[in-house]
Amino acid sequence: MIEKNIKKDWSEYYELTKNKPPSKLLIKALSYVKNKGKAVDIGGGGLKDTRYLLAEGFDVAVIDSSELMAKEAEKITSDKLHYFVVSFDRFNFPESTFNIANAQFSLSFNPPATFDDVFRNIKNSLVEGGIFCGQLFGVRDEWKDKPNMIFHTKEQVGKLFSDMEIIYFREEEKDDKTANGTPKHWHVFHIIARRP
Repeated sequence: MIEKNIKKDWSEYYELTKNKPPSKLLIKALSYVKNKGKAVDIGGGGLKDTRYLLAEGFDVAVIDSSELMAKEAEKITSDKLHYFVVSFDRFNFPESTFNIANAQFSLSFNPPATFDDVFRNIKNSLVEGGIFCGQLFGVRDEWKDKPNMIFHTKEQVGKLFSDMEIIYFREEEKDDKTANGTPKHWHVFHIIARRP
């Protein structure tokens, strides 16, 4: 399924990241997954994590708002891959379906007006004992003034996950670079959590 009217050009980011190794947080999170059934990769981008999840035996639904993701997905020959070019707030997350929801540096790009609904839908899409892994940007992140992005305090992150078991939580604040080498001040919460 392809949704038109994509606003941001992600081509450089996808090109720079598609051949990178899978996310370390995802690798860590998989050790907590009981059954390798279904996974959702939210903001799959260049599909590095999607490829890893497929190699680990999951059926993978990947969601991304860029048609570039679809072009990458078409190169993968697997009947276990299902891809959707749609914004997170337009995707119909099926309830109690996924063993893991992977959202690497993607959820903060969801507009604030629909974030709470999207996040609730993601949590509800997990099976009992299902794992969420991903990041949320903090309020001291350099991009904090960008419209259509959402940033959280540590307390707000705690409330978002109050109905889940936090397995791993790390707050990180540092000066580093983006994927294309641009200097940036990062404030990020790295989270692995389990749906009870």
